[in-house]
Amino acid sequence: MFKDHRTTNKWLALFVFFASLLLYFFTMAPTASFWDAGEFIAVAHGLQVNHPPGAPFYSLLGRLFSMFMPSGYVAMSINFVSALTSALTVMLLYLIVVRLVREWKPEVDAMEAIDKMGMYGGALLGAFTFAVTDTFWFNAAEAEVYAISMFFTAAVVWMALKWSEHHREAHNERWLILIAYMFGLALGVHLLNLLAFFFVVLIVYFKKREFQFMTFLGAGLLSVLSFGVIYPFTIQTIPSIMDGIDQATYGLIGPIAFMVLVAALVGWALWYTHTRNHRLANLVVLAYTMILIGYSSYALIFIRSVADPPIDENDPETMEAFISYLEREQYGQTPLLTGYTYDNSQGRVNTEEETFLPRRYSQNPQHMQAYANYASDWDYFWSYQVNHMYIRYFNWNFIGRESDIQDTGWQAGFTESPYEDNPAHNSYFYLPFLIGLFGMIFHFQKDWKRALSVMVLFIMTGLAVIVFLNQTPDQPRERDYAYVGSYFAFAIWVGMGGVGLIQMVKEYLGRNLAAAGGVLGLCMLALPLWMGYQNFHDHDRSERYIASDYAYNLLNSVAPNGILFTNGDNDTFPLWYLQEVEGVRTDVRIVCLSLLNTDWYIKQLRDQWSHESAPLPIDLTNEEIEQMTSGYTRYQPDTLSIPVDKQLLRTAFSGDRSFKETIGVKPDTSLSLYREGVDFGIPVDSLDNEVSWYLQGRPAGTDQQGNEIRYLQIQDEMILHILRQNQWLRPVYFSNTVSSGSQLNLQDYFRFEGKAFRVVPQQREGSNYGWIDPEFHAKRLNDFRFRGWDNPDMYLDENIRRMLGNYRFSITELADRYRRLGNNESAVKWLDWGREKVPFLESNTGDFGTLALYAYSYAQAGDTEAALELVNKGQPEALDELSQVISRYDGVQSEYGALQEKINNARMNANMERQRRLKQQIQDLQSRFNNVQRDISRNLSHLMLMQRIYYLDGDTTLASQLADTVNDMTTSRVPFPTTEAENLEYLGQFGLD
Repeated sequence: MFKDHRTTNKWLALFVFFASLLLYFFTMAPTASFWDAGEFIAVAHGLQVNHPPGAPFYSLLGRLFSMFMPSGYVAMSINFVSALTSALTVMLLYLIVVRLVREWKPEVDAMEAIDKMGMYGGALLGAFTFAVTDTFWFNAAEAEVYAISMFFTAAVVWMALKWSEHHREAHNERWLILIAYMFGLALGVHLLNLLAFFFVVLIVYFKKREFQFMTFLGAGLLSVLSFGVIYPFTIQTIPSIMDGIDQATYGLIGPIAFMVLVAALVGWALWYTHTRNHRLANLVVLAYTMILIGYSSYALIFIRSVADPPIDENDPETMEAFISYLEREQYGQTPLLTGYTYDNSQGRVNTEEETFLPRRYSQNPQHMQAYANYASDWDYFWSYQVNHMYIRYFNWNFIGRESDIQDTGWQAGFTESPYEDNPAHNSYFYLPFLIGLFGMIFHFQKDWKRALSVMVLFIMTGLAVIVFLNQTPDQPRERDYAYVGSYFAFAIWVGMGGVGLIQMVKEYLGRNLAAAGGVLGLCMLALPLWMGYQNFHDHDRSERYIASDYAYNLLNSVAPNGILFTNGDNDTFPLWYLQEVEGVRTDVRIVCLSLLNTDWYIKQLRDQWSHESAPLPIDLTNEEIEQMTSGYTRYQPDTLSIPVDKQLLRTAFSGDRSFKETIGVKPDTSLSLYREGVDFGIPVDSLDNEVSWYLQGRPAGTDQQGNEIRYLQIQDEMILHILRQNQWLRPVYFSNTVSSGSQLNLQDYFRFEGKAFRVVPQQREGSNYGWIDPEFHAKRLNDFRFRGWDNPDMYLDENIRRMLGNYRFSITELADRYRRLGNNESAVKWLDWGREKVPFLESNTGDFGTLALYAYSYAQAGDTEAALELVNKGQPEALDELSQVISRYDGVQSEYGALQEKINNARMNANMERQRRLKQQIQDLQSRFNNVQRDISRNLSHLMLMQRIYYLDGDTTLASQLADTVNDMTTSRVPFPTTEAENLEYLGQFGLD
């Protein structure tokens, strides 16, 4: 098996592939995950149209893997695409390291045994280290484009090195043609793969030319020009030219005719350059042809959008819409080279003067508040975009991660951390980073040309991505997946580090195979095995069904033929998956509020059926919709009202067959679903004659006279329009994850059902979350499913842990309602049911707030034993959290004092510019101080609840001890109740009795 290099290399590559594939297969998610995975699975399985700029080749590949699978295994089959391509990527990384070593040691079979051990061992070290890095492993276990995109990048890098091995042979250009085709196919997955283009250019340059500054500069300029031909010219400009010609010729030269002309022109160029023996020109045209062939996967977007599938984002069935789709206009414009930026002296984005490389361009009030914390664009670029949004992620992968909490930092394992019990607290002790750094230096010493090529790959997939994305502050999720190509490049150097260590053994210990094997063994233990051990728990999603169950439970919270308003990606995409793949509750019409701000989505809701769900009652013309979506509307707070036509409702809810015409159902009226309406479960006569409420609108600062400005988003106007046009015929719900600002002050008319609020035209007294009819709410909860949620070994990330608190809130609200009705037995029963279905975790996960509220619900219902059990479970963590917050409080106060002293010195020296900068820092510090105060208040309220439980149990001693402990920690600077009367008074301030 290991008689020669070819055989040895092949078997080791296969070993890397199958080992990685098994790892990913056994940790792969069995169904849809949160964020984009649910959308990608639904779109791939039904060949629909996902969010801009699309991923048609990914959809085709996903459809190929899923088309013969039962619906319950579709998600797993598409997830497997990521696992498979990730394993191939790891294998290719192994082959790349071997090939790079052969650049300076070409005669492998003539190598000494210790050199072979170094080459194979280093390649295995780099490959397996990359296989278990945080970001790459995460991408490998779910349906996302980044795993396949990384495979294309690895394949292009390997093919470039394969070409370099055979560049003197006849027909060596076939490798370059294949690379071009891979670039074309990759366009249908993700644009990140194109960044490997510059690596290919350097590999070709160093094989064909000796280094000279002018030729090197020329190659660089040529590569930039060639890259521009691919992106943006081919991807964006050609469709724009097509649209322009179509309009200029009044449709005489339409899209099909234009594509035929382009194909004819390219065909002629191929024929001409071939017959005239222009070898280089023919190669260029042929490569471009292959890119166009790969790019042709985008025809799928046109074809499927014309069919009007249920998921048809941006509706790109016209050239104009298709161009908008490719240019991601839905997400707004991001300036790159020139544009407006934030001016610290004005406290806003200066729209009167453009600047070079603007970094702080967003006029979102929340973003501008964050921009004020940075002295300049350069400061923002390095401090936030580079340090926080790249270096932090890089360190997660090669040094260590602090926790899975949003915006968490990195750590190596040498210092104490407040997140040591967090399931994603992973420590690598700098070892992968140091080995990679050593490998980079070693590589430059041995072969600076190829090392420079890897460096360019590292920079282009890291720093260049940062410049291009130009991210705004306060991102809704971590973005480490965008830089995985950079981690891949560094993993090559980790492999080179292994090679270099064996070289050092050879130099200092001679040809000692035992010592070399020992060093390699230690490296394998310290890097891939240790990293795999550290990362396994928080990357194992093999038993996680939570996203799918979440969607199932939310859909089953809605009455038949309902309209469900959802917030954004995380509570929409899993629902799309469940409807489109598993066919669950396809009668429910999902309305994503973030998309409801776009004209194309409103038109789709108005015009198209979605399975059994009829179009929504939207009575607006195209012109009215386009005018509405052209900008926000200034709003004057006012009382709004929607009438309730009780006679119409009596007819609709009576089973009268005319109901389907009443709600505007004109196509397939044979559906049994529409033979009668879905009433409110209460007599029609008991409904209010009108729904009347005060709508304040959204704040938008003040005008020049200091008057408060209010406005309505497009989604707000559309919700109001749908409510009016619906006439209370179809059930209307808000997901309980929709923000209070998007609920339009309708809470007095909300009826809490499972995980959704139904808008009922009957005003009731309730909490900020509506009122509960125990019968409805309990019925919905009984229909929920919780597959494996009680598994103590299952990893739940921060997003899921926060969602579990949402479930517990649904349960405690029901228990509280039963308690108020005098039925404590039912209250305790449902609290027990909730603990069984959604148990509290043993590890430190920061959910002691919901734990305290849950325990309080137990105590109020009379089960103090269960309450105390939860208090004993959560109190140590709550006190530990308070200690950390108090420490932050002291730190901010100390900084404030130091800044005040600097301001006084600047004032004495009449340094106005320094005073301005310091005052800006004071404002930032004030914001942090307010956040800390909020955290202290929240922590104390939870501890007060625990203290209240002691009082309810009659244990005044433990209540007093807790007060003493808290007062010692805060040095009594923050008031904490020391008597039962004070405890009741404080809890009353939080709306608790």
